[in-house]
Amino acid sequence: MAGKIKDWMLFKCPYCSCEYYDRTARKGKKVGDPMVQCPVCGKKSYRKSILEPALIGGKRYFDIKFSSLYGNFRIGIILIYAVFLFVILEKKSFSVSIWLLLAAAVIFCFYGFVRVLHRKVYLKTEEYNAEIIYSLKRLSDIPYAKTVIASQGMDKDSVYYYELNKDKKE
Repeated sequence: MAGKIKDWMLFKCPYCSCEYYDRTARKGKKVGDPMVQCPVCGKKSYRKSILEPALIGGKRYFDIKFSSLYGNFRIGIILIYAVFLFVILEKKSFSVSIWLLLAAAVIFCFYGFVRVLHRKVYLKTEEYNAEIIYSLKRLSDIPYAKTVIASQGMDKDSVYYYELNKDKKE
């Protein structure tokens, strides 16, 4: 297996009950192909943690892409709040350990902010367009599209919804 074991998740095939490790979906929502093929029986099953990009709106797409990046920033804010709350409630002066905790909190905030800023600057339109094109190709297979739409749903501001209804508007 390539990559660290913590990057892999254990899954169970709903058809043959075989357990296997897969790297395609970690905790949290992801965008990509939600149909994952079992390495033993070869059947595809729907993975709820992966959303088809062409079925979700642009705002939701970017919210999913950035949601994991805000974690460090949130942890830092919580730590800063906890330090000041402790100091106010205990009415103690800042000791060395409090200063270290405060420094760690500021570093978490700064690191989270830099990651979000970097991702927003470098998440190129080409990357989004490429994911949408691949998604529309997958959705051109009608049985696949019906399965995914039944499981995931479709946003009214999604690209696929627009593609389905553009002939009706003209």
